[in-house]
Amino acid sequence: MVVHNPYRWTLCCGLLFVATVTGCSQSSPESTLASLNESNVQRLTNLYFAYQKKHDFNGPKDEQDFRQFIQGISPDKLSRIGVDSASIDTVFISDRDGQPLRVRYRVKGSMMGSQEPVVFEAEGAEGMRMVGFLNMTQREVDAAEYDQLWSGKVAGGSTRNNNS
Repeated sequence: MVVHNPYRWTLCCGLLFVATVTGCSQSSPESTLASLNESNVQRLTNLYFAYQKKHDFNGPKDEQDFRQFIQGISPDKLSRIGVDSASIDTVFISDRDGQPLRVRYRVKGSMMGSQEPVVFEAEGAEGMRMVGFLNMTQREVDAAEYDQLWSGKVAGGSTRNNNS
C-alpha cells in the first residue's frame, strides 16, 4: 500500500511550477530565487528550512543557534536571498511592522515535507499578521488563528515540536 503525503505533493507541484515558469521565461535563476525571498518572513522561514536540512530536520534550539547557522552561510549565498551578511539582525525584523519577528524554535520538520508555521510577525498590519510555513508559503492570519499557530496547534492536529 502506497501512502501519499499531500503536503509533499503540494511542495513538489509548487517546485515543478517554479521550474516550468523559470524554463519558459527570460528570468534568471537569481531573479527566481529573489522572488521566493521577497520579505523577511520568507527569508527567515527559508533559512529555518535550510537549518533543518543540515540538522536531520530538527529546528534550531534557540535564536543564538539559528544566528550562528546563518552567520556560517557564505555572504554570496545570503546576498542571493536578500540578506546582508554584515547585518544579519535585519532579517529578524518584519518589513511591514518594523518589529522583531517571532520564531518557533525546536520545530521538527520532515524529509517528506512539512507545513509547520515557524516565523511570525509580532504586530502585522490592519489586524492581520504574516506567518511563514516550512512548505514555502506565507499567509496573513487573524489573531485567533495566529494564537493557535503560535501555540503549535493547527486544524486537524498539532504541529510537531521537540519541546513536547
